[in-house]
Amino acid sequence: MILFAIVLFVMAHPQISPAQSSSKVQIHTSIIHYVPPRPPFDKLHLGMSQDSAFLVMRHIALRMDTLHVDSLLLLESDSVTLFGQPAYIQLQLLHSHVRTIVINWHPLSGDRYTGLRDVLDDYFERYFGRGVAFTNESLTYHRWETDDGTNEVSHSDKYMRVFIRLGKPRE
Repeated sequence: MILFAIVLFVMAHPQISPAQSSSKVQIHTSIIHYVPPRPPFDKLHLGMSQDSAFLVMRHIALRMDTLHVDSLLLLESDSVTLFGQPAYIQLQLLHSHVRTIVINWHPLSGDRYTGLRDVLDDYFERYFGRGVAFTNESLTYHRWETDDGTNEVSHSDKYMRVFIRLGKPRE
């Protein structure tokens, strides 16, 4: 690619020899800001602006409620369908950006439950790789720590919850 650019440069400027042109080519690269992968849930993702979050929630939810708690703005809905299953969703906004996403699925039975659990684990592993799994009594956690913060899928006998927080992991 660089050789091709040098040849084009020499063809455009015949007064410069190829030896001179290769010494004048400089490549500068810089990484301005790294953003870790942020998996979307029906177009909702961490870091999105408040206006976009309201537009998407209005589009995907039948009912939603807005609460102001201290410095947080909570946007909640109990009427969304994610990964083909009914769910409750809560967005926590701080400084006009989505800071936390909490998704709680309705109680599921049989294949719907195990299918959703496996789909969520595969979905997160596609973005973050293999996470850490641990069990606390009847609750199983699958956790991924990124530069953004903690991404967690937790499930018990019939309940499934996804918790995604933007922010530094706790020490």
